[in-house]
Amino acid sequence: MRLTSLMLCGIFILFGCGSDETPVPIEQMPNYFPDAVGSRWVYRNTDGSEWTREIIDGTNTHGVGYKVFTYTPPVSETELNHLKPDAFRVADSQVFFIIGEKIDRYVQNEIPILVQDEFEGLELDITVAPITYPEFVFFQLPLTPSFQWDAFRTDVNGSIVLQNLVLLQFPFEVDVSVKGEVVAVGSLETPAGRFEETYQIEYQTEIARTLLSTEAETTQLHQTVWFAPHVGIVKIEDERGVTELIAYTFPQTIEE
Repeated sequence: MRLTSLMLCGIFILFGCGSDETPVPIEQMPNYFPDAVGSRWVYRNTDGSEWTREIIDGTNTHGVGYKVFTYTPPVSETELNHLKPDAFRVADSQVFFIIGEKIDRYVQNEIPILVQDEFEGLELDITVAPITYPEFVFFQLPLTPSFQWDAFRTDVNGSIVLQNLVLLQFPFEVDVSVKGEVVAVGSLETPAGRFEETYQIEYQTEIARTLLSTEAETTQLHQTVWFAPHVGIVKIEDERGVTELIAYTFPQTIEE
């Protein structure tokens, strides 16, 4: 009797002890949003110029792990483009872009341009108050048409000091907000190939600047992105024109 019980137990162990759970296949790289170091994407703009994005390293900040992007040629410091983040991280159901330093650089370069007529010939010192920037939510799963979310929102406060004189300073505020929406799902042809499943995502950006007056000056920007699972961004359309993916490579992984 004991021998029979042992044999039955062995059979149950061999076949999952009667469990009806289906084994989950191991996900292969590149994953839903490729994040392996060495992943590389090449894009072409409307004017024929090309640029490359590559994941070069991983880093850890305040206990949170990020992957670092590098761009060739380097991204202009005056360009405020949420789709060219310095770093990013992939969570269980969301992808976050790190753009805090990009906002800082934009403010530092943009404010002097806005006031150059009023303070022409004077030395300007731009001070930005320290702030903890939220992460830009590129998207969150599941991606379904008509789904909307607040992708980013932050207020930047600071002051302009003239001729290094504390008494000659003027406050300013820059409010940046971005909303995202999945508007369509379908196939897309690019120079890098045909993608049968792409998600068309629209981002509406509003930048409100309050400077030297109580009336805010507002700029609105619009970007449309086509995202292909397991590949990444395959097309971008905005005020600058159209950018398309022309090539991409991902490092191979070895199963242990």
